[in-house]
Order: sequence, then structure tokens, then C-alpha cells
Amino acid sequence: MKKVLVILLACFSLSTLAQQDPLYSQYQFNQLMINPAYAGIYNRLSVGAISRFQWAGIEGSPKTNTITAHSALADGKIGLGALVLNDRFGVSNNYEVQLSSSYNIKFNTTTKLAMGIQGGFVQFGYDFSNVNLDFFDDPELINGHDNVLKPNFGAGFMLLNSNFFIGASVPRILNVSVRDGVTQSERYKRHYYLTAGVTAEIQRTPVKATTLIRSMAGETYSFDITLSAFLEDVMWAGISVRDLKHFGVLGIFELGENLRLGYSFELPTNKLIHGNYGTHEVSISYGIRYGYGRQEPIFF
Repeated sequence: MKKVLVILLACFSLSTLAQQDPLYSQYQFNQLMINPAYAGIYNRLSVGAISRFQWAGIEGSPKTNTITAHSALADGKIGLGALVLNDRFGVSNNYEVQLSSSYNIKFNTTTKLAMGIQGGFVQFGYDFSNVNLDFFDDPELINGHDNVLKPNFGAGFMLLNSNFFIGASVPRILNVSVRDGVTQSERYKRHYYLTAGVTAEIQRTPVKATTLIRSMAGETYSFDITLSAFLEDVMWAGISVRDLKHFGVLGIFELGENLRLGYSFELPTNKLIHGNYGTHEVSISYGIRYGYGRQEPIFF
């Protein structure tokens, strides 16, 4: 019964409110998920995957799986990238494919400005296969809502060197409205992102602070701050806070020059703290540096 109620409540909320972008705790280590300008911003080929399980233990809670790949070309002046995403929440089951391209302007040996665009498709759909009812006679539940495939595109920029970065982006510019039966519902509203970060060295230990501000078409705002330190040249260890309500820890392991493994854990301090086992996010990425150009440290 609890499972049915949660899924149906999620379905109701998603039919009356616009879908929100997935959340990420480890965005500062792979910003292609929120900004196409990140594609090829370093002189390397990078392939990564990240999975986020929000409010573990609650039926119908959000689950997001993302695969990214990007590379620098033309001596680091051009970047190309790709993103494939599956985002599930309750009966909502969405898929997304985006291709991105960026152009880098180097001001000196350490500072560059990247401008990026992306385009692709998002499929918004419902999955009623996990709904168990005694009387399954509602045609809306038997047939489900039609899947909706919509094109979308986005843009962003990043100013970056080894000591700081600042970025702004709108990953999906187009709002998406569909007609469910006799009503018009808004499946998606554009999100605006502003990110920034700085690094410093404290007693020979690299330390960095990053922040993200996210707004959904001027209606809702969210911000987070993460502080982390690079310990023994092996692991980034950090703490994070989102909206002064969600607190977390993260560990990102640098296994040699090419392989990176990450894990983060979050807990809310509001009523959601009861009945779930927190939010878990795991990531893996593999990168190959190119021989040309300056080999910048990968801090962001």
C-alpha cells in the first residue's frame, strides 16, 4: 500500500508541476552534465558515469544514471561532448541524449574562456509497471500517458584557470508543454545555472571551494557549497551543504593520472530524514591526456 501511495503521489505531483533537472553532488568534477562549455575544456579525452540514488529506501524515489564523454580537438581550441541520461522518479521515466560542442579562447598559458552549445532530445514518459492495484480498470493506468519526445538545446560559458572558474548555463532552453487528455500540462521549465570555484594551497595541501546556484525559470532557487581538500595527492575529501537543509560528505579517489572514483552521501535535516537511508552518489571516470599543450591540473 505504501508503495502504491508513494508512486501515485509522485505521478500527481509530476502531472501538476514541471519536471526538474536531476541533482548532482559531484558536479564540480564533471560539469558537462550542467554546462556544454565544459566539453573538451582540458586537453584530454574523458569518459565517465555517475549514478545518484536519492532518499534510498523510499519507493519511487529519484534515481538518475548519466554517462558522459568529451574530448578536446584542434590543439585544445574545440571541444566535443555527448551525454546520455535516464532519470526516474515515481512513475516518471525520462531519457535524454545531448551532443555538445565548445570553442576555447586562450588568454594566456593558464586562463581560457569556453563557450558551448548543445542539442538533442528528451523523452518524457510514465511507467506504470510497478503499480499494483486491486482494481486496474482506469484506462489512464492501463495504457499510461503517451511518451513525449521533444527536441531541446542549451548554451553556456566557463572562464577557467588552475586557480578559479566561473560558469553560467541554460542546459535546456525550451520549455515543454503537452496535452494529457483534455488538459495542458507543463512537463519541463528551463533551469538557469551559475557556478564558481576557487583553489588555494594551505600547508602544501590543495583546498577548493565550489558553489552552485540553480533557478527554475525564476520560480524556485537552490544553492549549494562544497569545501574539499586533496589529501596525500590521492583523495579529495569534502563536505557539502544544500539550501541549509541537506548536508553531505564526499570522497573522490585519484587512482593514477587517468582513473577517478567518487562517492558522496547526503542526509536532509527536515522531515525527509525519517524513513530513508540518505542519498548516495557514485561515479567513475577515465581520462587520457594529450601530448600537446600545457597539462593543466584537473581541479574542476
